[in-house]
Amino acid sequence: MTDDDDLRSRLRRTDPAARMTPAAPEHIAQLLEKTMTTATVRPRFDTRLLTMAAAALVLIAAVGGFLITRGTGAPDEPSGPGRPVAAPTVTDLAAPPGANAKCVEPSAAKLKEYADFAFAGTVTGINRGAVTLAVTHVYLGRPVDEVRVAQEGYSSETLLGSGRFEQGLTYLVAASEGGILVCGYSGEASAPGLRELYDEAF
Repeated sequence: MTDDDDLRSRLRRTDPAARMTPAAPEHIAQLLEKTMTTATVRPRFDTRLLTMAAAALVLIAAVGGFLITRGTGAPDEPSGPGRPVAAPTVTDLAAPPGANAKCVEPSAAKLKEYADFAFAGTVTGINRGAVTLAVTHVYLGRPVDEVRVAQEGYSSETLLGSGRFEQGLTYLVAASEGGILVCGYSGEASAPGLRELYDEAF
């Protein structure tokens, strides 16, 4: 007996249909006819699941992209040998021309309500109506190193103190939408009551 004969004999012994009686020829014909005439219906693929999975992937990618590009929020490392020095941040503001109307007494509540940027700074340069202040403290708004103000006009309502920016003096300045708040909200830091107003507001 060869290996093939041995294998066939094992298969016959383990075949469960070998012990059954053969099917009648009519039954076989009926099964063949049913198989040939009945269409096989494939299950419909559910696209809702695929759509939800794609939307979830897009959302995950968007959130991941935002988290990667927004930065850590940690303060910058101090610069030293071998590290690049960042350029100073500068904000430009405009001083209003002289006011014709008199002002209402300023209040800390109104200062807090109106201002979107407030800082203390020392005038380091005045050049053709453009004043440069080195920022020493930011009360409100994003931190900056320097502020430039286009100074026009002269009026007692413009700034507390002398009414205009002067070289070497320190000022407390509040701004809204790029324009300096006047009428007692900005001026020389030594002006009576101005520092207290800022301390109360911010």
